[in-house]
Amino acid sequence: MIKIIDATLTMLEEYPLKKELVYEFARTLESLCIWGAVLTPRVYQLMQGDLPQGIIWYMELPSPSESVKYPGIHFFFSSFCDGTGKYIRNIQVNDVSELRGLECARPDNRLRLTGLDDLLIYESRDIYERGMKLLIQASPILYPENSCYCASAIAADYLQNHHNGTVMTTFTGIGNKAATEQVILAMRVVERYKPNNSFEKLADLRDIFEAMTNTQIPGHTPVIGRKIFYVESGLHVDGVLKKPSNYESFPPELVGASRKVILGKHSGGTSIRYKLKQYQMEDCYPVEHLLEMVKRLSIKKGGEVTDEEFLTMMSECDKYEKANQNS
Repeated sequence: MIKIIDATLTMLEEYPLKKELVYEFARTLESLCIWGAVLTPRVYQLMQGDLPQGIIWYMELPSPSESVKYPGIHFFFSSFCDGTGKYIRNIQVNDVSELRGLECARPDNRLRLTGLDDLLIYESRDIYERGMKLLIQASPILYPENSCYCASAIAADYLQNHHNGTVMTTFTGIGNKAATEQVILAMRVVERYKPNNSFEKLADLRDIFEAMTNTQIPGHTPVIGRKIFYVESGLHVDGVLKKPSNYESFPPELVGASRKVILGKHSGGTSIRYKLKQYQMEDCYPVEHLLEMVKRLSIKKGGEVTDEEFLTMMSECDKYEKANQNS
């Protein structure tokens, strides 16, 4: 069974967190089939030890002697390791060559490997395959870093090749890590991970995260961006309306999103007809004339034409037609 542990809350030490939002964030993680979540002592104290059930709790704890202060925490990440199985030792790996030390290692989920930024950047595929083989053999909790923008790919590939593997991620990849939402969806699309589950709660998780951090996630962020299913190009619109799977790895409803046709300078006749059909006016207006108006306005304002502006154009077409009839 693959396991995904989310460590987002360890990256929010500098934010003025509120207990209600942290609790809701954790509950939403559990609804998305996240195996576990990691806390810091500060976040634990903020929640007053009131941890949601149904999720395995981990804590970053430099001093093992303090573990008795935190009932409800199942495992601790520390430099210390004993025979109880409650402590997980962390090892930083800065270069793929350091994986050679795992050649004689036995499967050990009481070990966390952090780093591996360069695992995917070598020209030789053999280097990557040997490194991944050593990781699978040792079976640590894998916590890849993202300095080379490969962390999500490494985490997903580890789980695809090791069906008993465990990875650690963070929402949006905050803290230079693999992105929780990207790894979940990669597994859903490639491995049919939790095929009967909907991941529409990712949209809720995005909203909670934005409220906790007082930030706004860019609209085209993979998986959770509000605009990732917005389409403007005429060819793209025509294709996605005919067969969405040719353009989309997953339907927008799966992640709580919706598709939207945007009008702009790259629009085509299909987009105009689609908009007219939305207003039940598909045979009432000259498509080419409206398309020309849309492109002119889009170029003039340097952006998309809103639905309100399109309705205004339709009214102008009505006036134009009436003027022609009277003349």
